[in-house]
Amino acid sequence: MVLRLFGALGLEAAEVDRLGGLVNEAYAESVPRRVDAGVSFRAGAGVELGRAARALRVFESMVVPELLRTAEYGAAAGKRAGAEADRAAVLVDGDRRFTFVLAEAVLRTWPGSGECMSGQFAHLLTASERPNVRLGVLPGSVPLGRAAVPLHGFTVYDEAAVTVETFTRELTLSDAEEVRAYAEVFEGFERAAVFGDRARDLVKRAACDLEEALHSIH
Repeated sequence: MVLRLFGALGLEAAEVDRLGGLVNEAYAESVPRRVDAGVSFRAGAGVELGRAARALRVFESMVVPELLRTAEYGAAAGKRAGAEADRAAVLVDGDRRFTFVLAEAVLRTWPGSGECMSGQFAHLLTASERPNVRLGVLPGSVPLGRAAVPLHGFTVYDEAAVTVETFTRELTLSDAEEVRAYAEVFEGFERAAVFGDRARDLVKRAACDLEEALHSIH
């Protein structure tokens, strides 16, 4: 269509070719990089990455991360909870480091009847005491500052890859730019989150609110 327009203007052939080349260059620069570059939907990729990685950074906006889930929580939420022995073996490996940042909504979203959360809260508190685990909570009532708005959960494995869990499958990103982008987003959440006793206080407060809610029902 563009070439026909140039022809209608009565331009010489050489000029039409030159302008056509400029149009093609401009289009090529504006076209986004292929979405499937460095993207995989291969089942089980996250498990393999988790076994190999020495440092895992995990953010969740609505659900408890798989490595921290109890079997009861997983069943109530319709989420997979890994074998208890496997989860325990991963978290007690002193040569590996885990940083978890949970949006406060994770503590306030109670799947099923909510009764699974009592054990889940206790499990989070226990895990937060491990020397190789940092558990942070992103308070819902605190401005995020320069941190991104938490759209979805993800896991960063060393500097090698990122996994994103969807409703139907797990997306694995291995493109270096994608991994760096997610690592930077995680750093923003980490700066905005609270850790240590302040994080545990938020977990305990949610546990107390849960107990009151369940008591009012029964």
